[in-house]
Amino acid sequence: MAKGVQLRQVSIHDAEQLLAWRNDELTRLSSHTQDFIDVTTHHVWLENSLKNSNRKLVIAVYQGEDIGSLRADYDTKKQAWELSWTLAPDYRGKGLAKEMVFVFAHSIHDAIWAEVKETNLASIRVAEYAGLVQTNRKQQVLYFSRSELSK
Repeated sequence: MAKGVQLRQVSIHDAEQLLAWRNDELTRLSSHTQDFIDVTTHHVWLENSLKNSNRKLVIAVYQGEDIGSLRADYDTKKQAWELSWTLAPDYRGKGLAKEMVFVFAHSIHDAIWAEVKETNLASIRVAEYAGLVQTNRKQQVLYFSRSELSK
């Protein structure tokens, strides 16, 4: 199952690593927002994220190494958490994105959802592996969701 992927809370000390992952070219091409993010903008975003009670922000750890980041934002209208994830470039192609999102998704017992570009085949497989089901498609974006888990 989960190959030993664990999650830890993000801290302000992770800022440089998170920014490097976010500004990676392939990550940006797969994201809804493809702009290069500068250090100041990122630092403000991270500080605000760490204070936001409607945001979960964690680092996935595998064999003692940080391998990616995961975020969940609570959407009060949908009454569900929107998931987002980034795998560190050095760990692509090893099945670890599937494992980290699976662990994260199953740590949230409420309903969850994610938006994935239809061209991002890897993230489509990740969402499905984590137990999300495609529910809609709009303007080249696929929508995946999962209802609450039994507690």
